[in-house]
Amino acid sequence: MTDATYSITINDLHRLEGGFICGDEAVVAVLDNGREIHRESFIGKCTSLGGYTRNYRGKPGLTAALISGNCRMDFSLSSPSKAAPRRP
Repeated sequence: MTDATYSITINDLHRLEGGFICGDEAVVAVLDNGREIHRESFIGKCTSLGGYTRNYRGKPGLTAALISGNCRMDFSLSSPSKAAPRRP
């Protein structure tokens, strides 16, 4: 079985400092059955409506959780894995 491709999308990554909108940091944990297997860091400012999306490749069935940062995060399957063709 091959890897699946997931999309990690971050929205509203910023903070207010002295009345100015500044960049911030967020950390996302990728989980396999609730166990952390990888971390992705996002640093900067993202205020666009569509957010910022980064692809992540891994085995099917992974989930993710935002473990630090003041933003919204979405983790979704963007391309399912394809099993190798069966041979008789």
